[in-house]
Amino acid sequence: MKLTQITVSYGVTQSLPSYSNTKPAITLTADLESGDDPAAVEAALWEHARQAVHAQVDLALEANDQAAKYSTEPRYQVMKTYWNEWDHRGETKPPQYVIILPNEINPSRDAYAQRLVHANYSGESRRLRYTHALAVAQEIIRNADDSPTLLDCSDGDLSRLEAALAVAVEAADAHTAT
Repeated sequence: MKLTQITVSYGVTQSLPSYSNTKPAITLTADLESGDDPAAVEAALWEHARQAVHAQVDLALEANDQAAKYSTEPRYQVMKTYWNEWDHRGETKPPQYVIILPNEINPSRDAYAQRLVHANYSGESRRLRYTHALAVAQEIIRNADDSPTLLDCSDGDLSRLEAALAVAVEAADAHTAT
């Protein structure tokens, strides 16, 4: 028997919100040339098929406001400042921010003058690839009543966040002193 082609098929089913699924699948065929190692060609096809299907699952998850499952790209979280108007009655509300941070950085909720909370209650706001984190942050800004500013601290440098929130503290202190 002479082996001339190798065909592999790969697919997965991924649950999505609202009782739906995505079922990406792919079939790949390679024509063998003389000198090709059939086992190596088969392994390469399986790996390519797996990567292609996993990329489609990740895109479907992100389209449904969930974090990608298979990507090995760095992950980020989207947080926002929260101003409890009840606790600060009579005070001027400071500028509000939406912040992109590396997923490993976990600032204390109360480390700053304004509380930091995860930005998205209905969807995912942690373990996001950068492009998804940016899209989530822009959506939060678009839907906010208080026109928050985006602070991109995805590089792990929190100095922009600290400087912005320090200005908010100074403004609140100046208002309280008057």
